[in-house]
Amino acid sequence: MNNRVTLKEAGRGARRSALMNAAGTLIADVGYEGTTIEAIARKAGMAKGSFYLHFESKEEIFRALIEDASERIIERISAVERKGGSIQNMLNDIAGIILSFHLGSGHPWFFILMEKGIERQKVIEHFYDKRKKVIDIISGILCKGMAEGKVVDDDPDRLASLFIGCINGTVVRGCCSPEEISPDHEALWIVKRFLWGSGIGEGGEA
Repeated sequence: MNNRVTLKEAGRGARRSALMNAAGTLIADVGYEGTTIEAIARKAGMAKGSFYLHFESKEEIFRALIEDASERIIERISAVERKGGSIQNMLNDIAGIILSFHLGSGHPWFFILMEKGIERQKVIEHFYDKRKKVIDIISGILCKGMAEGKVVDDDPDRLASLFIGCINGTVVRGCCSPEEISPDHEALWIVKRFLWGSGIGEGGEA
């Protein structure tokens, strides 16, 4: 009996994942408004009615996509913090993770969120709640630098927000002109300028 329940749950999870993958691809290709529940189900190889066994609406599956993506990105950034290293190397890795997510995944979440955020306040609030977690991780890294005398600024939260702002600016530029942006190269450039501009260093090891 337990094996039967486990297999049923696994099948349900696989179908839910298939719907989320289909929704992510369609939203990236034709935008949120251009994506329909029928199209999501069809791309996932299911009947439209099957969609409602997993999600109540298109907005709910979009929230699930944001939740899944943001949790994965936070886990990767947390792993950078746990691994440790120089401030510059950790910030390089974090910037690279965020830029690759927005510019290298094929899902332009930044613009999709800006498009739908005002109308769907819960979605945008969730996104910024996750953003706060990222800022807290970066702030913690900078606090360690302060304790070691490598960071002279006394407001790590402000610095962390500034760092995220620099990354977001690059995301906008990359979404507008993707051929001009290399996530790895831009991460190095952002961190170098950030360290220099914040008085932490001149792009050398910190």
